[in-house]
Amino acid sequence: MRITLIHPHLFVKGGGERLAKILVLGLKNFGDEISVLTSSLDHDFFKVKDVKVFPIKKLSLNFGSVMLNSLTSIAYSIKGLIDEFNPEIVISMTEDLVNLGICKLLKKEVKTIQYVHFPVEEEAKTVYSDVYLEYFRFPEWFNKSFLWAADKILCNSNYTKKAIKKFWSLNSEVVYPALDPIFMQPPKNLGKPRENIVLCAGRFTKLKRQDFLVKIFPKIKQKILDVKLVLAGFPDERHKEFYDKLLVEASKNKSIEIYPNPSDEELFKLYSKAKVFCHPRIGEHFGLTIVEAMSQGVPVVAYNSGGVKETITHGKNGFLANNDEEFLRYIIKVLSLKDVEWLKMQKAGIKKAKMFSPTRFTEKIRKIIQKI
Repeated sequence: MRITLIHPHLFVKGGGERLAKILVLGLKNFGDEISVLTSSLDHDFFKVKDVKVFPIKKLSLNFGSVMLNSLTSIAYSIKGLIDEFNPEIVISMTEDLVNLGICKLLKKEVKTIQYVHFPVEEEAKTVYSDVYLEYFRFPEWFNKSFLWAADKILCNSNYTKKAIKKFWSLNSEVVYPALDPIFMQPPKNLGKPRENIVLCAGRFTKLKRQDFLVKIFPKIKQKILDVKLVLAGFPDERHKEFYDKLLVEASKNKSIEIYPNPSDEELFKLYSKAKVFCHPRIGEHFGLTIVEAMSQGVPVVAYNSGGVKETITHGKNGFLANNDEEFLRYIIKVLSLKDVEWLKMQKAGIKKAKMFSPTRFTEKIRKIIQKI
């Protein structure tokens, strides 16, 4: 089959971008002919061979509207892709249904799939909308007018499935995200005690709440003297102000380290050294980094909300906090566990993570493609 994946910004290293890469690799391994439409990508992160990449061509336009400029550019780019690649299936990996609408208008018979991370663009509310438009992301109200364009809607969790029903009044099918193949191998130090390292990984944005960890860290250090806090992740130009403030606050404590733009190999090593992984976002839709951490034997502390409740079993492979005080208490609890108790949680986490294999993810997507 000729399949096109659309993701406007594959130079951003987030969970959604990683999942797009996993799906491209998986479908290619099945023998499908794959193309990708994106504004640009990070070739070190998105290492894919024998895949045709079509750039979103930013046209020199002056309609007096950033939205209209971006919309015209992406429509022009989709037309070029259809004329040259002629896809049978188009999968949108961001909630920009307008892209599927354009595909349908240009090629009526094309089959379309929308993979939904969450039907509401929460991050866009924390920055100016024009910034998102420059990334070829479109407003929620505009995308809702193109709900007709998706032949099939998939989503990342039952939490998101309920949100799609609430905000879009549509049914969807849950296809849980997958781990990158690198995380399918167990850590080399499996079964061995670790240093008191608290790790958080993900894009640096206000909703991810890395600043909260910096704020509560002195309280952790009062109880665990040799503890370190490691914040690994990817700066995002849309959230530069947040990241700059985080750097200033983190620099005030010598036991806090920030690793910007880690490679997959570096991230893999950070996971394998950590004793507890913290996910301070409230209402996370799924949380791919949580499963990555589990795969490397790290018990997780997160909030008792959103899609994380579908991966974390409280007291078994991590802890689910109902408020900030509980979150702090559970971090200290994991750091203070006896080796035998901590290793038991490690084993449970690794077992859970194996459920999210890239092969399982791709096979399920492909079966769905064959039915539409």
